[in-house]
Amino acid sequence: MGELLAVPVTGDEVTGPGEGMEIHIYSIDGKNAKMIESYENPALKASMTRGIYMLKSILEKNVRYLIVSEMGGPGFRFVKNKIKMYDSGGLNEKDAINAFINNQLREITEPTHEPHHNMENK
Repeated sequence: MGELLAVPVTGDEVTGPGEGMEIHIYSIDGKNAKMIESYENPALKASMTRGIYMLKSILEKNVRYLIVSEMGGPGFRFVKNKIKMYDSGGLNEKDAINAFINNQLREITEPTHEPHHNMENK
């Protein structure tokens, strides 16, 4: 099995860690990606710092890479130096994975938003 990549999604839309309905785990082997697991996002049952619950679940599965639409400060600090995070750039799940495989996504090196901003702009 290759390196593991996680993507929080709702339908085929890449979301933030605390927002997606499901988490998809892919095995990446060279230029190939194969979904090996899909499960309900644990963040959906959390009341605070929801993204942390999702991030904890992927760390327990030894995921090395994460594609998200955004990453807040608490989540960023929780996984910093543990996994590499990438910005989906507004792409759908399939296109974001292809862009990741082709090294075309921007690595997230700092939080992309402050807490609570994601609720104001929906």
